[in-house]
Parts: sequence; structure tokens; C-alpha cells
Amino acid sequence: MVTKDDSKKEPLVSFVVNCYNGEKYLKRCLNSILKQQYSNWELIFWDNASTDKSADIFKSYNDNRFKYFKSKKNVSLGQARAWAVDQCQGEYIAFLDVDDEWLPEKTSLQIERMLEDDSVLSYGGIIEMYENRKKVKLILPKHPSLNNFKHNLMQFEIQMPTIMIKHSTLIQKGLNFDPQVFASEEYCLSMQLMVGEKVSVIKRPLAKYLVRTNSLTNKYISRWFFERRYTLNKIVETHPQVYIKYKKEFKEAYFRSDYYEAEYLFFSNNRKVALKKIKPAIFYNWKYFVVFILMNLPSPFWNFFRKVKYNRNL
Repeated sequence: MVTKDDSKKEPLVSFVVNCYNGEKYLKRCLNSILKQQYSNWELIFWDNASTDKSADIFKSYNDNRFKYFKSKKNVSLGQARAWAVDQCQGEYIAFLDVDDEWLPEKTSLQIERMLEDDSVLSYGGIIEMYENRKKVKLILPKHPSLNNFKHNLMQFEIQMPTIMIKHSTLIQKGLNFDPQVFASEEYCLSMQLMVGEKVSVIKRPLAKYLVRTNSLTNKYISRWFFERRYTLNKIVETHPQVYIKYKKEFKEAYFRSDYYEAEYLFFSNNRKVALKKIKPAIFYNWKYFVVFILMNLPSPFWNFFRKVKYNRNL
């Protein structure tokens, strides 16, 4: 394992923290960074025009690795992340939101694995924490390392607070977070980045992810299906040979976007249109057939299904 005494072999890692009015959670977030077992890092803190005391809290830390930047106006998270990435000097970049925490070994484990695998992206598991509840949930990745693209096409499992990416590959591929993407920034960037590349999967928890009460809404469901198709179409356009190679996996990915659209239509009181949207998928995967049946039942059945699946009310 990379140690602090071996700093010459430690590549610089840029930690990106995007913040908008995060004063309630900020200290916990920043303290988890200071507890990292890895020593060679910089922190790029992007204040997305906060109006609370986030800036004061951040500036109270007397550490020359802490670097503060602020937007003139509040922008999309995708845009804020992109601007923060532009400020990064590290060979690797990792991301943490103000309401989440990293486990102390996170950076060391990822750097060690990425150097060993010569990978461009790594991710791991999370511990889901619930506001005002003692309940926690462990979510570990299931896909294999290295040839990982096709697996995440079928079922995307990458959690934002566990992502680490190789900076030079972003530059080589001309990639960054897309300012037009609001709800699934990690999907859009990760899926494009990993095309034809190696990915390291760490099957242990690397971060604590806070499920906040006010985030348990369907605020961005109207974006999910659009942004998934947007990402898939970009990959198909730039890598047509990959579409041919993984045609089955792409088919599933597009069906998943249809499912998200059907879900949005259902909750917009367009049940008939929702059923029409999801119907082509019911003979492809039995799960979509179950969804189709549930959408034909009274709404409480669907709400119960969603509560069980996502552990939330909509």
C-alpha cells in the first residue's frame, strides 16, 4: 500500500468538492478529507454562489492544500464540476459532495489499484446513511474490473463519491462534465471515459453517502431518460464500432431510458402513454414485464414497489 513515508511515489491527487449552501454538513466532509491516509493531494473547493456560511467554514481551515473558488452565480452542478476540474493540477481526480464523507483508506486503495491495473477510472462501494435515522445500507459493486464498460451499460453501478479518474485521459479524450447534464453527471462522464479503457473496481466501501430527506423526491426524473439517451447517443456517434460490438448491452441501456421515461409519464398522470413507452421492452426482460403489470394496477401498488426498491416515497 502507498504510505505517507513514500511520498515521492505518490502522484498528486486533486479532490473536488462542490458546495452550494452546505454549511450543515461541510465540516464533516472536510474532516474526512483530512483523515485520508494518503498525503499528496490538493483540495479544489468550488463554491457555487452559496449564501450561507460555507465560505467562512472552509476558510477557517488553515491548510495550504485547500484552494477556494467561487461562481459569480449559481449554475448547474455539471457546469460547476466542469469548472472545478479545470482547476485541478493532480494526475488523478476524485469527487466528494459536501453531505458525504470518505473513509480514511479510500484514496490509498484507489491509487494503489489504478497504478497496478493501469486503469483510467476506479470506483467502489458506499455506506448509505439516512438523515434522522440510525439505519444504514451497504452497497457494494458487483461488476468485474478491467473490461467494465459493457457491464455498466447493462446496469450502471458507479457511485459519485467513490469515483477517481486519470486526469490525462480526460484531456486526451477531450472530456469533462457536461454543463447540459443536471441529474446524471457521473453517468455521462464515466461511460464516455471508460470506452476502450481499463476500470478498477474496489469491492469494499469507500465512502458514506447521505440520503437526505429533501433529496428523496422525483425532482430530476424528467431528466433521467433524456440524459441517458443523450450519453448513449454521444458514445454511438463517437465510437460506432463499440455500438456494433456491444449491441445487446446498448439495447438494454436504451430500454432503461424508456423505463425512466415511462416512470416520469406515469407520475405525470399519463398512464396510457407510459404503458405504450414501456411495452416494447416487456418481451426483452422480465423485469420490464413486471413494471408493465404494476403500471396497470392502481397507483398504491406502484408506490409500494417504488418504496421497496428505492427505500423512499415519491
